[in-house]
Amino acid sequence: MTIRTKAIQFASTLVLGMATLVPAVHAEEPVQGGTVVYLSSKIPSLNPLHSAYEVGLVASQIFSSLVRLDENNEIAPYLAESWEISDDGKTYTFNLAANGQFHDGSPITSEDVAFSFETMKEYHRFGTQMFGPIERYEFPDANTLVMHLSKPHGPLLLAATNPRQMPILSKAVYGQAEDFMKQDAHRDPVGSGPFRIGEMKADEFVRIVRNEDHFVEGLPYLDAIIYRNVQDKTAKRIGLRQNQFQLARTDSVMQFSDIAEFSKLDHLSLEEYKGVSGGAIVLEFNNRKEPLNNKLVRQAIAYAINRTQISDVLHGGFTKPSRSPFPATNVFFNDQLKGYPFDVEKANALLDEAGFPMGDDDTRFELNLIYIAPPFMPDFNTLPSEFIAASLKKVGIKVNLEPQQGFAGWAERSAAWDFDMSINWPGDKTDPAIGISRLYVCENIKNQAYTNTSGYCNEKVDEIFEQAAVEADFEKRSALYVEVQDILLEDMPMLWLFDTPTLFFAHTDLFFPSYGTAENWDVMYWKEAQE
Repeated sequence: MTIRTKAIQFASTLVLGMATLVPAVHAEEPVQGGTVVYLSSKIPSLNPLHSAYEVGLVASQIFSSLVRLDENNEIAPYLAESWEISDDGKTYTFNLAANGQFHDGSPITSEDVAFSFETMKEYHRFGTQMFGPIERYEFPDANTLVMHLSKPHGPLLLAATNPRQMPILSKAVYGQAEDFMKQDAHRDPVGSGPFRIGEMKADEFVRIVRNEDHFVEGLPYLDAIIYRNVQDKTAKRIGLRQNQFQLARTDSVMQFSDIAEFSKLDHLSLEEYKGVSGGAIVLEFNNRKEPLNNKLVRQAIAYAINRTQISDVLHGGFTKPSRSPFPATNVFFNDQLKGYPFDVEKANALLDEAGFPMGDDDTRFELNLIYIAPPFMPDFNTLPSEFIAASLKKVGIKVNLEPQQGFAGWAERSAAWDFDMSINWPGDKTDPAIGISRLYVCENIKNQAYTNTSGYCNEKVDEIFEQAAVEADFEKRSALYVEVQDILLEDMPMLWLFDTPTLFFAHTDLFFPSYGTAENWDVMYWKEAQE
C-alpha cells in the first residue's frame, strides 16, 4: 500500500512515502528569476545549528532536508524520493535522489545522510528528542539508507522536514573537525539546498544565489535573496514603506499596534503563517527556588494575571491567551481546556494558604523577572513583563524587572538557572516529543537555554511523554497527551501566557509560502516579471 499522509497524522502512522518531486501548484504561473530583499537582523554565523532565527532562515536555503512539508502541510519527498517504514516502526529505508549533489559538485550519498543524523544527535539541542532511538545504519548502495531504531519513534520524519533541525551535511567537508560547532567550514558553508552563498559582508548583508544544480528540476524560482541587516527602527519602517524590502517579519519591524497602519500600503500584503507548528510566550518559574518551589504560589500567579487583557488590549487581538502547555495550533492540543481564569481573590487565597501572608507594606515577597530588553520584540518581552509586574503587585508580590541585553544576555542567565521568573519563547516544533517534552522531562534539566531550565521534574510526566513518543496509534497517543496537559496545568511549572502568531509583510506581487515551515523559499516567486 502506498499513501501520502498528513504531517499531523504521520507521527502515529507507519507509511510508505512516494511521490514525484514537483513544485507546488498555484493559481498563476511562477515567474523565473528576480531578487527578493528580506529585512533581516544581524546574521552572526552560517552554522546551521546556530540558535539565532535569522541564521536559520539562511541555513534553510543553503542546506536541504531529507523530506519536507508541502503546501498542504503534508510530509512530502525531497532529497528522499521515497521511503518505507517497517510494520514494527523500527526500520526506515530511504531512497535518495540519484542527482543529489553538494554545492562543491560531490554526490550526496547515504553515508552523508547517516553522518547528518549522527551529527544532529550529538550537537543539536533537540538531538535526543528528534533522533535518539537511531541505533545503526546499513548502506545497500550510495542512494539507499537503511536505518534501524531501538524502538518506534513517531517524530523522526517530521523532524527531518526542516533544515534547521536536520540539514544534510557533507561528511567529507564537515567530518574533518573534532567539534562540529567549531570549524572553518561554517565560514563558507557547503550545502545541497536550492541556494548557495553568493556574497557576505560582515554586519551588512548576506546574498544567496540560485543553485543551478539543485536536485529538484525548476527550483528555485528566484535568482537571489538578499538578507539585509538594518538595526535602526526608523530605517526599517522607511525601507518597508519605500519598497526597499519585499519581505519582513512584522515583529522585527513594528509592534502589533502598528500593523493596521502598514496594512494600508498598496504594495504590502500581511501574510500569516498557516503551518502545523506553533509557539507561546511563557512565564517560566525557577522551580528550585523558594517560594516558587511551592505549587500553590505558582498557581496563584497564574490566577493573578489577566492574560486576556494582554492579548486583546496590549496586542490588539493578534495573540490568543494560552489555554494549555500545548499551543492551540498543535494537533494534540486539548480543545476542552480553558487555562487559568483571572481571579485575584483566588490568587490571594492561595498565597495565604501557601504561608505567605500580606506584610504591613502590602508585600508578601519579592521575585526577579528576566527578559530580553528592547528593541527585541517588545510585544513579547517588555510589555508582558511590565504588565506582569503591575498585576502581581496587586496580590503582594514585588517584581524586580531585569531586562537582558539581547538574546545572548538572556540565554546566559537562563542557562545558569540564575532567575526567579523568565520570559521564554519555546516553539512546539510541531511534535510534542521534540519541542514540548524537552521543557519538562527530568533528563533534560540542563545548563542550556530552551531545555528544562525551570528544573521541574515529575516521573509520571516523564513516563507519559516516553509512552507517547513510541505509541503508533493516533488516538492512544492523543489520550496520553491529554493526560499530560492536565498534569502540567495542575503543577504549573510555568505559566503559558499567550500563543504567538508568525506574521510577515510581503510585496503584493510576491508569492510567499506561508505553509509548512514558512521557509521553503525555493518556491517563492514573483507573480510578474520584475524590472
